[in-house]
Amino acid sequence: MKPTLFRFEPEINKESIQIVRGRQSKVIFNAGVIGGGNACLNLLKLLDEDRSSRLKMRIIGVSDINPDSPGYVCAKKLNLFTTTNFKELFSLKGLNLIIELTGSYEVLDQIIQSKPSNLSVIDHVGARFLWDLIQLEVEKVELEKEWHRYLEALRKQTKVIPDSLPYRIMVINMDKTVETVNQTFLNAFNLTESMVLGKHCYELKYGIDRPCMRSENNRCYIDDNLAEIKEKGIFSTYEEYPSKSGKSRCEVITMAPIFDDDGEIVQILEASRDVTDRIELEREAEKSNTFLQNVIQSTVDGIVVVDTKGNVLIYNKGMERLTGFPANEIINKRHLSTFYDIETARANMEKMRSDKYGPPGKLNPTSMTIKTRYGEEIPVTLSASIITIEGKEIGSVGVFTDMREILEMRRNLEEAHLQLVQSEKIASVGRMAAGVAHEINNPLSGIMIYAELLKENLKDNLQHLKDVQEIITQTLRCKKIVSDLLEFSRQSVGKVSSFSVEELINKSLNLFVNQALFQDIQVQQLIEEGMPHMVGDPGQLQQVLTNLLLNAADAMHGKGRLNIDATFDHAREYFIIKVSDTGPGIPKDLHDKIFDIFFTTKPVGKGTGLGLSITKNIIQLHGGNIMVDSAPGKGTSFIIELPLGFVDQPQDEPVFIGLDE
Repeated sequence: MKPTLFRFEPEINKESIQIVRGRQSKVIFNAGVIGGGNACLNLLKLLDEDRSSRLKMRIIGVSDINPDSPGYVCAKKLNLFTTTNFKELFSLKGLNLIIELTGSYEVLDQIIQSKPSNLSVIDHVGARFLWDLIQLEVEKVELEKEWHRYLEALRKQTKVIPDSLPYRIMVINMDKTVETVNQTFLNAFNLTESMVLGKHCYELKYGIDRPCMRSENNRCYIDDNLAEIKEKGIFSTYEEYPSKSGKSRCEVITMAPIFDDDGEIVQILEASRDVTDRIELEREAEKSNTFLQNVIQSTVDGIVVVDTKGNVLIYNKGMERLTGFPANEIINKRHLSTFYDIETARANMEKMRSDKYGPPGKLNPTSMTIKTRYGEEIPVTLSASIITIEGKEIGSVGVFTDMREILEMRRNLEEAHLQLVQSEKIASVGRMAAGVAHEINNPLSGIMIYAELLKENLKDNLQHLKDVQEIITQTLRCKKIVSDLLEFSRQSVGKVSSFSVEELINKSLNLFVNQALFQDIQVQQLIEEGMPHMVGDPGQLQQVLTNLLLNAADAMHGKGRLNIDATFDHAREYFIIKVSDTGPGIPKDLHDKIFDIFFTTKPVGKGTGLGLSITKNIIQLHGGNIMVDSAPGKGTSFIIELPLGFVDQPQDEPVFIGLDE
């Protein structure tokens, strides 16, 4: 039986390793060199005063039979003992080491035979090891100097960055003592670095002698938010408190934790900035602005303020009622030309700059029209004036008075009536379709049952079996039409979920990849990467793509190219899916009819005219739109636009036009 071998590998703590040198580690070597050649010269140069003290060795004498040797000459310049007889070195006081650098074993034998017993000898071979030790010491000293230079440069660099920031930076220990601050902090509180270190944060910032939790402040935002600071890694707060002068001070404070190796917070980095002046200005401006806004918003007439480029700055409720555009939509993303003819605007600006139509800078009431959100022209009377500051035009203000309120109300009533009739018509068709579908569905089910029974009984009669199979086929077609009618009558989106457009397209295509109709059709996909997920009923939207793919395959008679493109319009937040084929195309006069219920261009028995109607209904239920682009002989493209979610997105911004151009 073989013995089991155990190997113990303890964890080594480098900081705990200690080299025990014994009493000899304290001995200082006073060396004499025998042999004054280049080796001696180099040794004297390396063993300067600093390195000699670190190595605990110094050369006190040099011997060489040639007084002109370089080491001998150097030793003499250094005021060291020199001699041509090496035995004279032995009498030097404190000498305890001889270094032989002649390279002669005969000289080495003479040294050994004649030296006192208390002298140690290193021959020219061992001196190589000494040389290596000295070289290591030289490199070590240079590395230490380089390291100190690096640390000093790093300290200066790391201090320059926070000192140049406009924020007051303070590093706080967990006992609330201050570790360090930047120059901005010192300048803000008129302190010096020596006055800060060791002090508590509440002493420096608030001038109190006890923690905030035990003072009249009654709270410490570090202690109160320590958990959030640790969890989120950053915390910002706005603080307002009275200063020594009695005036409130306002600060924005941002804190971040400093962790140790165990993930515990050991310090808090606080960056703060005094925003008192800004807050006071904002409050005063807010008071004036609130009063001005109340005056403007309470006015019945429409009031619009624009800059010199025609960008809308103020758009009151009277203007909202007049044009139908919400104020936030106009101010954020719209231009004056949205509702105001730009040529008329330029003409009115010219009138205001002259003195022929009233006082300079003013426009007397002038008749004109403005556009509503719906593109209609509204007759109004405009009174306007140019806004100037220090003689420079910065914008203009216009007051719009509706001159045809009764006509506007009548137009709105007519539009509402037409919309109501149209929606009622669609609802009536839907109810009728649902009723007819339910009434027909039951007898069709009976026909299917009895046809299947006949089919079982006529297995041996091929002619009758063929006739029964035709009954079943046509009955299934009727059931498909009934199913489509029920789908058309649906007035809401089904189960809503989030999914990718690429997944929707691939699932739709996978239904046809193995069908004979698609064997000779080349399918190309171009799907934009990184699109957000779509929200809707994936089943209904898959039915939309299925209808379009089948229509394309039928139009190409199973041969051609099918392109599917999908992109995302980030400006409008709309998905755009385009299905194109290389079929014969659709005549222009049929573009408005192909989405009508029961309209079809297919031969009798091939189509029901419900596919595109259902497709359009599903798209509209999802808040989108479907369009057709086709011409005879140039193929057909169906373009689907679906919003991100079920929210109508704002229209595109108009072309930027400036009034002062």
